[in-house]
Amino acid sequence: MAMLELRTGLALMAVLLGASSGRAAMAQPAAGPGAEAVSASRPGEERGDTELDAYRALARPPGTAGRVVSTVAMGKGIRFNNPYRLQTQLGETAESLSLTAGYIDLGVALALGPADGVQHGGALRFSFAVDGVPQESLTPSYFVAYRGLSRMLGYGRLGAAILIQPDANVGGELALGLGYSLLAGVALSGEIVGNLFYGAATYDAAYTVYPVVSAQIGLMIDRELLP
Repeated sequence: MAMLELRTGLALMAVLLGASSGRAAMAQPAAGPGAEAVSASRPGEERGDTELDAYRALARPPGTAGRVVSTVAMGKGIRFNNPYRLQTQLGETAESLSLTAGYIDLGVALALGPADGVQHGGALRFSFAVDGVPQESLTPSYFVAYRGLSRMLGYGRLGAAILIQPDANVGGELALGLGYSLLAGVALSGEIVGNLFYGAATYDAAYTVYPVVSAQIGLMIDRELLP
């Protein structure tokens, strides 16, 4: 009787072990061609995500770029009022044209905005005469520049021209310029500058006005600061 009970218990344990093994085998995915296809598709999905991220980075707005412009130029101007009969007078009356002294202009400007669009900023110019009476001026101004996909950089300035010597004075200045790139960052520049100053009284007028138009040409260093 004891032997029969032992055999019955062993048989029951074998049945239970076999059932648990079957359930474990059913829980595991079958290894076959389908499983290999699933595992093989994962690297492609990763590549697709990488390409999508790269596209999103390229499609993102470029952000704000900077531009630093340094200039050195030589110029000469024409004055439209000459009540003191300067030596360079071009006409016979006080309203005649006269030539200003030649001068050298040094400048630097900083602008921010789209790299291929309109950029706004500020500029500072320092000018001094190279002949005749010593003259110096300092001009802080608003600065705007535009450069598309070409070699040309167009820019403008609007500010106050501060005469340092021979007599202190303050006038207005408006300038339009153009730069043509010769090398990377190096350009040939040309600029037309208009100034307006008020001077001392004369026998004919209580307040004298001196409009001056100058032309200057020089070199420009144009450095872009990309985001």
